[in-house]
Amino acid sequence: MKNKRIILFSLILCFAVIISISGLSSSDATQLRKSDYPSVQAVGTTVSMNVIVNGTGGNVTNNFYIKNSILNSDLANQVVEIAKNGTPMVVFGDGSGPKTMIIAGVHGNELSAQIAAMKMIDYLNGKQIRGTVYIVPFAAPSITAQNERYWNGQNLNSVANVAGTPTNQIINKAKELKVVELGDFHSTQPGGDPGKYSVFCSKSPTYESYNIAKYVSQQTGCKLIAYQNAGKKYPGAVEDVSNLASIPAVTCEVVSPHGIVASGSVDNSFSQMIALLKYKGTI
Repeated sequence: MKNKRIILFSLILCFAVIISISGLSSSDATQLRKSDYPSVQAVGTTVSMNVIVNGTGGNVTNNFYIKNSILNSDLANQVVEIAKNGTPMVVFGDGSGPKTMIIAGVHGNELSAQIAAMKMIDYLNGKQIRGTVYIVPFAAPSITAQNERYWNGQNLNSVANVAGTPTNQIINKAKELKVVELGDFHSTQPGGDPGKYSVFCSKSPTYESYNIAKYVSQQTGCKLIAYQNAGKKYPGAVEDVSNLASIPAVTCEVVSPHGIVASGSVDNSFSQMIALLKYKGTI
């Protein structure tokens, strides 16, 4: 008899719980599901891509290091394919919120940052972000494909202020999109200029360039190199032209000989990119 009472009591309790749950409002029930299963909230950010500079296309997988370092994902393969037609730009987001642009491959034989940019593309794919991220993994795919430094004999990091050059067109695209922070990612040779894991910036006319660089330096441990005025030491550099156009920008460098990929250099470049995106709370 005692056991029957216990069973009866348990049934009554379960019935009461069921009635209580059924009495929840629809908003309460939704809140319960969100709390119990937060993963259902995760919705991937929209992704698209297009060519933003014509006449620069090339098959980047002709470069041994690119071919053997980037992930064999559907998205990466699409980027490689579109790069045959010109400078590709991959867009995460719908153009709202903070807008960040990441550029790599201004020098075709500085490979670490280009591989890191492709790694970032795969990293962001399917993730929810705050804002919009524009990634240009190969500024001039043709020179990446050939593992060459210059495009048509031009140093693209000294002619961003010259109308019609690929880097000038990229800056114009950043202005058109109303980008609020820009990172140009490179690699420097051991013993070169600067020859160390570092981040460049200027304090005038865009002081936020310095603030971004300081944050990236703190987050990654790379050396902060600050100039007072943009466009003085490197007048045609992407970073300087961007800052002069009122788009806060930094140049990030990792140490790797030109034409090859030094151990750890891709991870270091990727860490700098992560820090840039964290500065505005994008990720």
